[in-house]
Amino acid sequence: MSTPLWRLAFDSVERPLAAASESWVQSDTFMDVLAVSFKVQRRLVGETRRAFEAWLALWGVPTRTDVSALVNQVAALERQLRQLAAEAELREGTAAGNGSSARGRVA
Repeated sequence: MSTPLWRLAFDSVERPLAAASESWVQSDTFMDVLAVSFKVQRRLVGETRRAFEAWLALWGVPTRTDVSALVNQVAALERQLRQLAAEAELREGTAAGNGSSARGRVA
């Protein structure tokens, strides 16, 4: 079987383009441009988020920041509750231990 004509034409164009693009992607210049574009994108997303949250705040709609603060408060309350429950359990165990040992001595 022979190679179709369209495949030969495609390969004759694609091979030099692929080689050129591979050398460009591996260059320091490309990496610098890519790093700058990531920084610009991150800054634009941050600015857009802040502007959108300010707009939502004008309408009294809770923002991501508000929800995050509430989630952190609930998590802190859960930690405190677990700590208090552990302390109460420890006190009950200590009180029960003192009572049973005292009864044992009296009897």
